[in-house]
Amino acid sequence: MKKIAVVILVFLIISLQKLVAQSWTADNGNGTFTNPLFYDEFSDPDLIRVGTDYYMVASSMHPMPGLPILKSEDLVNWEFVSYISGFLDLGKDFHLHGDKGIYGNRIWAPAIRYDKGTFCVLVNVNDYGLQVFSAKKPKGPWTHKNMGGKIYDLGILFDDDGKIYAVHGYDEVRLIEFKPDFSGFVEGSDRLIIPKGNAMGEGHHFYKINGKYYVISADYAPVGRMQCARADKLEGPYETAVISNRETMGTQRGWWTDNFGYWHNIPNDSEKIELSKPSDNGFYAVPLHQGGIVDLPNGEWLGFSMMDVKSTGRLTFLSPVTWKDGWPYYGVEGNPRRSPRTWFKPNTEI
Repeated sequence: MKKIAVVILVFLIISLQKLVAQSWTADNGNGTFTNPLFYDEFSDPDLIRVGTDYYMVASSMHPMPGLPILKSEDLVNWEFVSYISGFLDLGKDFHLHGDKGIYGNRIWAPAIRYDKGTFCVLVNVNDYGLQVFSAKKPKGPWTHKNMGGKIYDLGILFDDDGKIYAVHGYDEVRLIEFKPDFSGFVEGSDRLIIPKGNAMGEGHHFYKINGKYYVISADYAPVGRMQCARADKLEGPYETAVISNRETMGTQRGWWTDNFGYWHNIPNDSEKIELSKPSDNGFYAVPLHQGGIVDLPNGEWLGFSMMDVKSTGRLTFLSPVTWKDGWPYYGVEGNPRRSPRTWFKPNTEI
């Protein structure tokens, strides 16, 4: 019996060692990495470089503390820094005393920027408007302002003249200017810069590169792609191009609940949850989307985005960027708009 127990114990130890060895890491240890960056929900990522360090934030929805911020020195290996919002208190509904269901109504689609020694994160909360968090250090302390309004899925730009702008909206893209202290919006500044029908979608990221203005957004219907718009002036006119298209890394859309979830009431006892099986031609939100770009000290650029990976959630992916004719295409020379799952680690050295 003792021998059997020893054999079982050895078998368990070996099995546990194998489980540990199977823990995911994007870094292959040989100068390459394999997507995703981590097997964990990290929706709507936004990413910036400050000196030689990189910082990334994501949606956190209803859980508190919220708004996780991560740090990396090589864009492949990431470590947790802090939560930006310890507790979001915007009224009685957040104490479960109100009539509104806020389970899916909290923080989503944040934008992070660094300007003049201050980190700024702006994010929407459904029904409560735009929230602004600021701090001198990523670990905080973070201050909080509720600006209200209906500015969501926004991209932020601190322009060369010191003015602060945001692009926002779905399908159409609107531009609005902030007051310097984020106490409100500049009256009369809200304007339409890209009309509907240009496939600009949602989840905007806003940049100024070599004197031109760029807006990157996600268009998930009907095929799943990322669209980029550029202009010589803030107000446009903007021209557009597809920079990533139908890239699923081989992942197919999973089963879908049609009458259950945030947008639907919970079925009662007389109803059944309706399921749809995966479609060979249905891309929807599976392909790389809701991402942007970040520059390296050596002048190269990388793309970041998320992808729906069935029950795992929305995972974060890293793509090489090839500039061609002034457009930042995801992918490598000769194969634009398609991202490799395994690629060389970025050269982040100065």
